[in-house]
Amino acid sequence: MELRRLRAERTALSDSAPYSLRHALSWPLPKGIIMKRLPVCFLCFSIFFFLLVGEGSRSSAASVRTSNFAASITGESMAAVWIAKDRDIFRKYGLDVRFIQMPKSSVSVAALIAGEIDMAIIGPGHLLNAASGGADVVGVGNLVQNLNYRFVSRPEIKTPEDLRGKRVAISGPGSVSHIIALLALQRLSMDPDQAKISFITIPGTELNRRIALETKNVDASSLLGSVGDLYIKRGYTMLFNFKAAGLTMPQTVLAVTRRTLAAKPEVFDSYLKGFVEAIAYILEPANKSTVMGIIASNLRLDSPAAAEEGYKNVVSSYERIPHLHPEGMKMLHKVLGSLNPKLVNVRPESTVETAPLTRLERSGFVESVYKKP
Repeated sequence: MELRRLRAERTALSDSAPYSLRHALSWPLPKGIIMKRLPVCFLCFSIFFFLLVGEGSRSSAASVRTSNFAASITGESMAAVWIAKDRDIFRKYGLDVRFIQMPKSSVSVAALIAGEIDMAIIGPGHLLNAASGGADVVGVGNLVQNLNYRFVSRPEIKTPEDLRGKRVAISGPGSVSHIIALLALQRLSMDPDQAKISFITIPGTELNRRIALETKNVDASSLLGSVGDLYIKRGYTMLFNFKAAGLTMPQTVLAVTRRTLAAKPEVFDSYLKGFVEAIAYILEPANKSTVMGIIASNLRLDSPAAAEEGYKNVVSSYERIPHLHPEGMKMLHKVLGSLNPKLVNVRPESTVETAPLTRLERSGFVESVYKKP
């Protein structure tokens, strides 16, 4: 009788209990159970415990939001993303981020507009081009300002004059690699039209341009920092070193749509908090060995010296707070004006939304991150 009563009580409880508790109550009563009435207080405690575990599990899951994030850049300017992934920093601020590698920034822009992703890292030229087409894409931050590129050619090309009639690899019109090539030629006093230089689009990441360079399908391209230095050591020619020139320009824009920014402000606050913390981690000297290892792994650097150089390039490229400065977009607007006539109708400052990062800075969050031991 006692066993039947216990089973009846358990069945009654399981019908109205949450899943976690129902699952616990479905366990079979062990054979040989002592046929004594369980104290009411013990039963109540057991129910309360399972309810607490079940509700805690659900509330923990509910506090983390899934968000899609995309980028096509694979160079060292992505170090903050690599660190955030490795250290699981975004989850700390309530985001389960799904990272998507896109073939090029224009695809990321299309995904932003379609609402398939919340945020993307894109080249600033793609941000301006999107605005010229009427898209509501804006930049809320920028990871790297310092131009740490090498304009590199094949070994047989020794001087800028040897580039006449040759092919320069870019990832697409208006891309960072295209802008860097134009700036390099400008600094080398070469007019690409007059010199009959062809810009060849090699879709995809920097790795694809490197393969095109190695297989002689193109004659020159712009390569990021430590990777560019690696090619110089292999005998390729450095036509222009942007690091030595000390130039700055937005390069890795954190882009969103105004529509999504208005609908999910807390998501973008979490993104910005994650990026600020990742940058702080990179800039902390005590983390050097970890950061070096992550950079070397992602860039496939094959020597400690190359990893050390990669680390130095990253540390010197990042600013403490990833602001996207309207002045930088204005300078870029002038460079790209000849490539896209529609840009005449775009105010470059209208493509920048400074409020989210400024709000985060004023809240004291940034200061608190950099004060951490």
